[in-house]
Amino acid sequence: MSEISRARMLLISVLGITATVGIARFAYTPMIPEMASETGLTESVAGYLAAANYAGYLSGALLISFIHSLALKARLFQVGLITAVLTSIAMGLTTSEPLWYLLRYLSGLSSAAGMLLGGGLLMHWLIKHNHKAELGIFFSGLGIGIVITAILAQLIKDSFSWDQQWMIYAGATLLLIIPVWRWLPDFSLEQSLPRRCKSHAALPLSFMPVLQLAYFCAGAGYVISATFLITIAESIDTLQGSGWIIWLVAGLSCAPASGLWDKISAKTGPWQALFIAYLLNTLSILILLLSQHLFAVILSALIYGASFIGIVSMMLAMVGRLFPDNPSKPMSRLTFSYGIAQMIAPAIVGFMAEYYGNFNNGLILTILVMLAGCIALAFAQRIEQRSGLSTKPLSP
Repeated sequence: MSEISRARMLLISVLGITATVGIARFAYTPMIPEMASETGLTESVAGYLAAANYAGYLSGALLISFIHSLALKARLFQVGLITAVLTSIAMGLTTSEPLWYLLRYLSGLSSAAGMLLGGGLLMHWLIKHNHKAELGIFFSGLGIGIVITAILAQLIKDSFSWDQQWMIYAGATLLLIIPVWRWLPDFSLEQSLPRRCKSHAALPLSFMPVLQLAYFCAGAGYVISATFLITIAESIDTLQGSGWIIWLVAGLSCAPASGLWDKISAKTGPWQALFIAYLLNTLSILILLLSQHLFAVILSALIYGASFIGIVSMMLAMVGRLFPDNPSKPMSRLTFSYGIAQMIAPAIVGFMAEYYGNFNNGLILTILVMLAGCIALAFAQRIEQRSGLSTKPLSP
């Protein structure tokens, strides 16, 4: 593997996830109102398209869980980068709903590559070079992507048609992946790392299913705001035209929060930090349910952005430390559960919004699911503590 600095490796990873998830995925959120006004996209179809995206994400997570070759992971990561650009271009070239479903599915595969393969390769590189196995900076790319899509959405919405806007997002994605492609280390001769902690076989078989259930619930809490936050804001008379501000706030809180959660986790322990993040994410949904004032919606977006990124970064980093010999595999198993929630929840909530005429019932359901996730998280903690394995980061 060619030697590069830690800073450059982190930059590669951040740019990769910003392109494949931060833009290729999150551009869809500000695009929903644009496509609704110009193509007649309904709430239910918007939800189904989001579900198709997460079906792709789910498929990618499942596929990655069976891959052990680092060289193959690196190649598929590069394929994911190209797919992020091509699917965004193609979204603006058609008004066919079946093709939209296919394109969002392929975009989901790209997102899985950026998050899981990118995160797994980064985790491998950090452990190999005796750095702390933390992914906070890596996941800041999600927030950066949200910020980019929010600013772009405001700049281009009045001057460009919906299909042209997709092309602009594709161009931004292309600019991001060029340095990633050029600087990515050569993993072709790299081997899996020797295990640096107790074997994962020491964990009871019930641990991963319970943790997956907790992460499934977190996926539902994340995806509803990720898909419908702008739509909900724009549906409120006093907030029309403010959707991009709400989305920008979510991104601005997300980007720095990922690193902050690493520090909180180091002080309180990963389980306590996860509980805090789960409860904050639930609170963000509750605020959105209880108030339609601009300040309340902004507060909801602020808490949402800061909390969901904490759940994702801490959860995946924790299992990466428990399974250091092949971190992509447990990360993929968790993301498989997260992806199921992301596939089901938007379709259900989108249907409920169209049926009832508002998002209130869908938000209530999401709150209940998040509370169930807190209970599952408590059970997973108890199982892990009884096993005697450590989830704390390794010191450099």
